[in-house]
Amino acid sequence: MYIPEKRLITKIESELKKRMPFLSHWNIRHNKKTGATAPDLLIKTRDSDGHTYCFCVEVKTAGYPQYVRDGIAILKKITKSNPSYYPIVAVPFMGEGGKRICDENNVGYMDFGGNAKITHKGILIYTEGKERPRQASPVNQSIFSPKSARITKLFLSQPREEWRQKDIAARTGLSKGLVSRVIGKMIEAGYVLEKEEKLALTEFDDLFSAWIEAETKRRLRKASYYVWAQNPSKLMASVADRLSNNRIKYAFTQEAGASLVAPFAAFDIVSVYVESLDKFPERSLSAAEADKGFNLTVIEAPDEYIFTKIQDKGGLKVVDNLQLYADLKKNPLRGEKQAGHILALIKRESR
Repeated sequence: MYIPEKRLITKIESELKKRMPFLSHWNIRHNKKTGATAPDLLIKTRDSDGHTYCFCVEVKTAGYPQYVRDGIAILKKITKSNPSYYPIVAVPFMGEGGKRICDENNVGYMDFGGNAKITHKGILIYTEGKERPRQASPVNQSIFSPKSARITKLFLSQPREEWRQKDIAARTGLSKGLVSRVIGKMIEAGYVLEKEEKLALTEFDDLFSAWIEAETKRRLRKASYYVWAQNPSKLMASVADRLSNNRIKYAFTQEAGASLVAPFAAFDIVSVYVESLDKFPERSLSAAEADKGFNLTVIEAPDEYIFTKIQDKGGLKVVDNLQLYADLKKNPLRGEKQAGHILALIKRESR
C-alpha cells in the first residue's frame, strides 16, 4: 500500500530537519494545487553563519523509476528558472534504479528506509538504508516473484517487441489471470506502457535494474560439495554427464557459466542449477557435503522457466545471459569482469 502523499509531505519536513540539524529558521512553502507542475515544497533555511540554502522537494508515493522521472521533470522546471534551489525527490523507499536516475540528473533523493543523497553548497549527506520500510509498496515483490518474473525476462529479452496479453501467457506458460495481474502492476510501476491493446517496455534500464535488484536479494535453496576433479572444467563435464544420464535438468551459472560465455577469467567453484536438490546424485559423483573447501555449489532453481532459456556451449548447458548476469552480481568480487562482458552482450542484444 502507498503512503498518502499529504502524510508523506509532513514526514519529509521533519525528516529534512532531522538530517540537517545544523540549519535553522526553516521557511517551508507548500504547493496546495492538485496536479500542479510546481514542486510540493519550496524551502529556505540558513546556517549559524547566516548562509541561505534553498531546496525544492517533489514527493512521490512510490519510488518506481517512472515516478522518479516524473518528479525530476517537475523539479527541473523550477531549477531552470531559479538555479539557487537544490532539487530533491522524496519517496517511501528509493531502490537502486531510482538512485541511478537521480544521480544521472544531478538530483538529490531521500526516503524513509535510510537512503539519502543531498549535495548542496557545503552540505554533503549520503546514507544507505538496509531495509525497506513496512509501509513501502510491495508491488515489486509481486512483479519479480519467481513465476511472475517470467514476464519481465520476456520483455527484457525482446525489448522492442510489442505484446498482447494472450501472447505473453502463451510464451511464459502462465495463466491469463496471473499475466493480467502482473501486467497491471507493471503498468502501475511505469515499467510497461499499454497502447492500442498492445504492451511495450517503457525503458529497458528501469526494468532491468529493478529485476537485478530483486534477483540479488532472492533466497535460494542450495548445497555445497567437494568433488575430486583435476580442474573446474573437468568437474563441469563430470557433473553435466551424470545429470544428463539421470535425466535431471541443469544449467551452469555464475563464474562456471560465465567461463563458457566470457572465457577470460579463472574460477574455482562450479555453480549449477538443478530442478531439485533431492534429485541430485551426490553418491554417484562421490560428492561430500562441505561448509568449507567446497568446489561445487548446487542450487535448486526457483522456477523451472530457467531451463527453457538455456544456452548450449560445447555440449554444456548454461543459463541465458540475463540470468547469468544477475547471478554474477550476487558475488561481484568474484565475477565483476565476466559480469561486465555479459552486460555488454545483453545491451547489444537489446538494441
